[in-house]
Amino acid sequence: MSDVVLSAGVRQNLLALQSTADLMSLTQNRLATGKKVNSALDNPGNFFTSQSLNNRASDLNALLDSIGQAQKTLEAADQGISSLTKLVESAKSVAKQALQAPQPGSTNYSAVPLSGNPTDETLGTTGNGTTLTVANAQTYSFGIDINGAGVQTVTYTSDASATYAEILAGLQASFDAALTASGFSSTDAALVSNAAGDGIAVNATNADIDFVVTAGASAGLTNATYASTSMLDNIGTTGTSLTLAVNGGANQVINFGTGLGEVSTFAELATKLNTITGITATASSGSVGITLNSAASQNSITISSSNAALTTALGFGAVVGTWQGTGAVGAPNSTRTSLQNDFNNILAQIDALAGDASYNGVNLLNGDDLKVVFNETGTSSLTIAGVTFDSSGLGIPTVSGAGFQSDGDIDTAIAAVDSALKTLRTQASAFGANLTTVQTRQDFTKNLINTLQTGADNLVLADTNEEGANMLALQTRQQLSTTALSLSAQADQAVLRLFG
Repeated sequence: MSDVVLSAGVRQNLLALQSTADLMSLTQNRLATGKKVNSALDNPGNFFTSQSLNNRASDLNALLDSIGQAQKTLEAADQGISSLTKLVESAKSVAKQALQAPQPGSTNYSAVPLSGNPTDETLGTTGNGTTLTVANAQTYSFGIDINGAGVQTVTYTSDASATYAEILAGLQASFDAALTASGFSSTDAALVSNAAGDGIAVNATNADIDFVVTAGASAGLTNATYASTSMLDNIGTTGTSLTLAVNGGANQVINFGTGLGEVSTFAELATKLNTITGITATASSGSVGITLNSAASQNSITISSSNAALTTALGFGAVVGTWQGTGAVGAPNSTRTSLQNDFNNILAQIDALAGDASYNGVNLLNGDDLKVVFNETGTSSLTIAGVTFDSSGLGIPTVSGAGFQSDGDIDTAIAAVDSALKTLRTQASAFGANLTTVQTRQDFTKNLINTLQTGADNLVLADTNEEGANMLALQTRQQLSTTALSLSAQADQAVLRLFG
């Protein structure tokens, strides 16, 4: 079949009409999609740049979800701290109520076993007194002054048939009564025959007794002073010291000797110990006892010596070191006991709340850390360190035993609660700063996504107003092209009229 031959005018108008149709198709596609670049063929540079910007915006948009979850985790922790603060404040209120309740009977602490027990020693013998007269009715007497307590008279009257043993036994009975009156007993001293068997000797086994003996009629004793063996005699030297620290206080040094302010007997040691605040000392037969005064905060004594001979010779070897007095508390106050239980119950609730303050498996109040990633490459992030805010982590121990019966122990609990409140407030501030950072980065990421998407759209989106105007112009051009084509065809139709 032969090709159709068109005139030059018709062909020219046809080509113009086809070009207009192509432009109209392109414009219609832009209007339909809203984009002027729909593929790499339209504009490779704009297409791929727009795609890269949109990909980054998509990646950041995915991060927004994790940032939002991190924000909620921080909010859960902040709410947990707020609730913990209320519970801790409630615990403080309970402790203060306990302080207002009456204390139980005073606390007494047992004596610390500081005591010497030197070797028994004979203190003295008779002088060359009058020989005892026996087998005659006679009164025998002499006076004794024990440790300056006053003269006690020892008297015995014998009958005409008295033997030496009877006279000695009778004087011993009177002597025992004098000892008892002075606070001692027959185990501390006794009367015995002297070496010649016709006189009396004083034999003392208590190294803490000083005898002053005044001879009486036919007593067989001359005026004499029998001094007890001092602690220095046991040690054999002066310049030794004993150091005590009561309840962790300053060291108190006691020097042994016969100089000013020094001690040489157990009685003097007890007197010196009684000048130390917090203890009470008493001297007894060859020993010193120390009792901690009644106070909850006073419960220890630390003892040391400058010379091992002191502790060995005086029997103090077992007490060098730190001693804790055992407290015996009076009947507990029921209100304080009840409030102590309330206090411990609040601590249990603190533990439970700290364990429940998690979000999506992360609990910043139970030791978990939280990492928040802010960019698509992971190079920008924030790690939020978790804390352990149960009662133990806050430093508030459970009160056991008779803890709330003592004002001192309650004060200690309140101090721990105050410290916990300070810790909670500090951490709340830290979490608040972290939350602000996360929120700021969240807003920044949203704005950056919008910027990326807008920039990407600017590269590929069509101007609908412009494309609408183009379509109207193309439609007009199409109509004109059609008219021109019709006119071109009319010249060919004129030839047909010649054959009409």
